[in-house]
Amino acid sequence: MNDLPSAEQIFAGLPDVLLIIDEHHKIAKVNPVAESFVGQSARHLIGTHIAEQIQFQDNRLVKALVDRDANLAARRVPVSVKGREAGLVNFDIHAVPTDQRWRIVSIAPLPAGGPVVEKLSGEQDQFSVRAPDILGHEIKNPLAAIKGAAQLLDRSLDEEQRSLTNMIKVEVERIASLLDRMQSLSTKQPAKVQAVNVHSLIDRARQAIETAYNGDLKISDRFDPSLPEVLVDPDAMMQVLTNLLSNAVDATRNMDCRDIQVITRYSFGAAFSVHGSDQMVRLPVEIIVKDNGPGVSKELEQEIFSPFVSTKTDGQGLGLALVRKLMNDMNGRVRYERAGDAKDTQFILFLPVAG
Repeated sequence: MNDLPSAEQIFAGLPDVLLIIDEHHKIAKVNPVAESFVGQSARHLIGTHIAEQIQFQDNRLVKALVDRDANLAARRVPVSVKGREAGLVNFDIHAVPTDQRWRIVSIAPLPAGGPVVEKLSGEQDQFSVRAPDILGHEIKNPLAAIKGAAQLLDRSLDEEQRSLTNMIKVEVERIASLLDRMQSLSTKQPAKVQAVNVHSLIDRARQAIETAYNGDLKISDRFDPSLPEVLVDPDAMMQVLTNLLSNAVDATRNMDCRDIQVITRYSFGAAFSVHGSDQMVRLPVEIIVKDNGPGVSKELEQEIFSPFVSTKTDGQGLGLALVRKLMNDMNGRVRYERAGDAKDTQFILFLPVAG
């Protein structure tokens, strides 16, 4: 056991820039890669404000550095070090699971040429087709090794030191989950659509969510019983509905009187353009998932369906991106909007009629 690396050695040996910052946003610890990236020794960096050393052009990332509740990941973003441009990086900031006062900033500099990706048209341009698969293959094996090493270290550490190995294991599992969801976004298989009674899918999704709360949660509905069958992939549609209902539950978690509704209706005027042409397609069946939570901030409204954008402190920002992709795969659409007097928010799904 004495030959195993210590938690300190593992931290020092990780290949990305790592900085631990305290509740006042000051740097408390750095690894050697961070010293090299910033161009200063740990002795000079510790105690300085993180924003003095690292700067971003994107205001969301600037705010994340000084927001104690921010858990955020961003990919291929420009960064500056002490005002000097340092190229593109993958950036991650999140709280230490065992002690929310501390946060870890992770920065992975990218090669100047960037990864090889396959470009898609229209709304799919932002999704890399090849990169997630390459990442999944090349990263999951070393992740498993890191987790295994942390489990071995557990046996020789005291309780205080074990919190560090627990953090390593939790973060390894989080990264593996993130890779799985990124790979879901890159899937190019066509949706297996069929004629479906949408109300039956809604009922299944609602029951799954309500069951998890042992009767303490009620999702109400206002259904149009005359709706025709829709043309969707049942499994994909279930995932869309479950994601949206789960988001509504999270958004109303602190409400004294939470109100979550699912509404269906037929809209004769709903038509959308087809990417790359002047053709219009009618999507007359609408499903509305509505809640009385605080909604999305104005700053994020235009980016809510983009990958890695999240309003949750522990969110990865892939749920709504996946919802949009699945809807597009089924030739449907999704829209976010404020409802009525702007006290409620709603996501509207637009679906094609079968036949």
